[in-house]
Order: sequence, then structure tokens, then C-alpha cells
Amino acid sequence: MEKIKFYLLLALISTSLFSQKIEGNKISEVYEVRGADAKLIFSKLNYAIALIYQDADDVIKFKDDQSKRMVIKALALVPVLDAYKLMNPNNSELTDYIDYSHNYTLIIEARDEKYRIQMIYDDGKYSDSQLTEYKLPFSAKMDFKTDELEKIMDKARIEMDQDFYDMTSKKKKEIYILSQPKVVRKYQETLKDYSTLFFQSIYKKVLDDIKSEDW
Repeated sequence: MEKIKFYLLLALISTSLFSQKIEGNKISEVYEVRGADAKLIFSKLNYAIALIYQDADDVIKFKDDQSKRMVIKALALVPVLDAYKLMNPNNSELTDYIDYSHNYTLIIEARDEKYRIQMIYDDGKYSDSQLTEYKLPFSAKMDFKTDELEKIMDKARIEMDQDFYDMTSKKKKEIYILSQPKVVRKYQETLKDYSTLFFQSIYKKVLDDIKSEDW
């Protein structure tokens, strides 16, 4: 019986992945919760959110029990490959990744036997020990196209032409410029993975809570 339950849960999680939709900085997914009406699902979602966030009341900006909709605003730390480390691999003061802060909005809507969750990312920012703020040189997207990557490389070329990099070797500049597509592709995959794992953690808590009804 336990094996059947495990395979059923695995099947539900797997089928939900086919409904994933990505558009720029938005990623959404629809999850099935068979046999549960919208009211029950919304209640379980509220419970899951309360478990996940330390201060749920602070992050929930809108909640309507009648329409079964909820809006959450919070912060995610997203690791981004440091192109300067790729350019200077022997510099021990640089790290392979930098955690960029991304404000995000979570929109959750429940209906009978299913719910939809959407995450919308703001662009990434980073503050160093001197509290100097830096912005990522590209937007928080998960579907960069080839022409957009080329524009990002052009932007990197302009950056490397600045007087500040006069003492930087041509080879290092080229490494920095050519690394941009790698950094961006890794970044967009990290955004998708972050959202997917977060969505799955909510889904698992909803199912676990429903299964605990018969205790």
C-alpha cells in the first residue's frame, strides 16, 4: 500500500510539470488535487504558506476566501555565476557565485481539484560590504533568446572598453565577454529550478496535510 501511495504521489508531481508555463520573468504551474474542492485546497494552501514562511502575515499582501486568491510578496536569494571570477580564476577574493536579491510576487488561485501558482521575479540586486548596490546586467528572465544574448555580449564589450579596464589584458576581456551566455543560461535555469522546487514544496505540504485528515 505504501508503494502505491509513493508511486501515486510521484505520478501527480510528474504530470503537474507538463503544465509549467514561462514568459519572461513569470513562471506558473497548475497542480491537481483530485477529490478536493476549492475551499479545502485554499485552506490547505494557507496552512502550507504558514509553514513555509517565518512571518506569513508579513508576506501575504492579499487574501480573499471568496475568490480563493492570494498574493504574496517576499525575497529570494539567487546564486549567479560571477563573470569576474571566470575572468580572474586565481583571485581568491572572488567567489564562483554571488547571491543576488530578487523580490518576487507569488499569485495563488484555487479551484475545484486544482490550483495555479505563479511567481514573478523582480530584477536582481547585490550589495557589497560597503553597502554599494549593484544590479545584474540582465533582467530576471527565464527564456532569453539568441538575439538577446548577443545584446548582452555587446553590453559586456562596451563595459570592457571603459578606462577602468585599461590594464586588463585582451585575453581576460575576451573571457568576460564570451562568458556572458554561460552566465545567463545558468542564471535562467537557476530561476526556474528555484521556482519549481518552491512550488513542489508547497504542493507536497498540501498533499501531506490532506492525507493527514484521517488521523
